[in-house]
Amino acid sequence: MIKKFKKKFFLLGMGKSGISLAKFLSSNGISYLCWDDNNKKRDYLIRENFNLSTVNPNNLKQCFFLVLSPGINHSDSNPHEAIKIAKKHDIKIITDLELLALLSYKNFLIGITGTNGKSTTTNFVQKITTNSKLCGNFGVPFSDLEIQRDTKLVIEISSFQLSKIDKLKFNQAILLNISKDHLEWHGTMKDYIDSKLNIFKNQNENDNAIICVDDPYTNKIARDFNKKFKSRLVRISSKRKNVEVYLKQNRESISIVNNLINHEITIPRDKIKFTQVEHNFQNLLACYVSAFLIKQSKDDFIKSIPKLRNLEHRIEFLGKFKNIHFYNDSKSTNVNSARTAIKSFKNIFWILGGREKKGGLQGIEKNLNNIVKAYCFGESGRMIKNFLDKNYIKCQKLSTLQESFEEAFKDAEKFKNEANILLSPACASFDQFENFEVRGQVFKKLVIEKLNVNEL
Repeated sequence: MIKKFKKKFFLLGMGKSGISLAKFLSSNGISYLCWDDNNKKRDYLIRENFNLSTVNPNNLKQCFFLVLSPGINHSDSNPHEAIKIAKKHDIKIITDLELLALLSYKNFLIGITGTNGKSTTTNFVQKITTNSKLCGNFGVPFSDLEIQRDTKLVIEISSFQLSKIDKLKFNQAILLNISKDHLEWHGTMKDYIDSKLNIFKNQNENDNAIICVDDPYTNKIARDFNKKFKSRLVRISSKRKNVEVYLKQNRESISIVNNLINHEITIPRDKIKFTQVEHNFQNLLACYVSAFLIKQSKDDFIKSIPKLRNLEHRIEFLGKFKNIHFYNDSKSTNVNSARTAIKSFKNIFWILGGREKKGGLQGIEKNLNNIVKAYCFGESGRMIKNFLDKNYIKCQKLSTLQESFEEAFKDAEKFKNEANILLSPACASFDQFENFEVRGQVFKKLVIEKLNVNEL
């Protein structure tokens, strides 16, 4: 499957994907050098006989490609020295996914991006799609996979990775939504949007683009799509009917209406195992269209619906005690994902906080009607309390997630109606936790302990 490749790679940043790629290149007889700024990581690379190389012009000029770990910014005003050298000597800057094009993989590629919902949709699409594997930003490098010629690759791809695409082409490209995020990395909203649009840039007339048009940015992209791109566009929506595929809802079921073939699929709600909120229905629509376009049968799609579950830390239902439901949405690291969560429930006892993202909570003012009380913690606690106080939301400032949870539980227990304790931080986790996963696990442990104490 892999053609002979004589050009050398320089790998910068030896995390999970860098280590995987180095082993992959070595096993396929492809030359590489590598570097990581972390001393302990370099000690490991030396001990395990990786081709460690210092960053200098002589070493980099041996290489045709500089492969960056996804989060390394090549457009920063003061980039890494390796990036400066690469730009000076016309060394192409890419990420590991570009090798799917460079090494002439012929597999069917489904690329999925968006500010929020990428991981869930990637998971949904892979579970629906026969003979498929997932990789990319989801956490599995493609170089870890055993890929047969007929394997379909379902790839979650971030704006960081998309910003470095050169020749990589997706047979299907899915854009879920766009909202303000990672502006500290991209600089401007235009640059952020442009990076997302790279998912379509190498597509041709035989490829398909799927865009959910339920936010202003993606709606405008869809309107202007044919002016910029060559692929066939399918618009989806959970709100609008004047698109190719849309959603209808009633109390007992949902229906997917396919205007491309004048057909409707009805799914009983009791067959749906994921949290039934708007963004998950958008994810389901994307999943359906992806399957439809590769001609998978309607019956296979319907049979697969019960396999679709919320991913961990994404509005994840944890359990119930008396009148209280518990939800873990630790993956909510920005205001837009938190907005999605708080629009999904009534009577919310909202736990939030951490390290503030650029813009803080600005833009969420009109979506606070479902909040009974908020509990904020971490570096951003004071900012959050001031913001919510100004918007007439009762808010208690605390030091830690545990303290916030205990106070929310006390108040929810006294509440006379159904209550939802929701961790949806709207902030990065790095002030008190290693990452959002650790933050979510701590919250889940607190909930489990509470449920066990109450013999549930």
